[in-house]
Amino acid sequence: MTNPAHSVRTQAHRRPALPAAEAAAVNHYGARAQDHWRTHLAGPLARIPDQEAFFARLGETAAAEIEAKAEALAQMTPPAEGYLEEVARLETARKVAEMEVLREIILVDPDDQEKVAQLMG
Repeated sequence: MTNPAHSVRTQAHRRPALPAAEAAAVNHYGARAQDHWRTHLAGPLARIPDQEAFFARLGETAAAEIEAKAEALAQMTPPAEGYLEEVARLETARKVAEMEVLREIILVDPDDQEKVAQLMG
């Protein structure tokens, strides 16, 4: 059976460069980060000259990291796993990966100035 997490990650890494207009599109992770920054990090947000590009990049980074972490977690296959167990394991791996990445780079702690500075580049 094909590993869905692997397929998604492979496709993401093979994606050609997008034209400038499409590259600036903010995905749902970027939009969530933007809302978080507006609410909790207004000062640093005001210092970002191109907020659309910043959150587009941040969202794409989050999506790629989630795929990589989910793939790594999904590799832990128990012996004699049935279809439903596999689906549950892959879904759990994706959710765990998403929670980790959201905590690390999307919903950054406003008091962690080092992390905020790191994300701002």
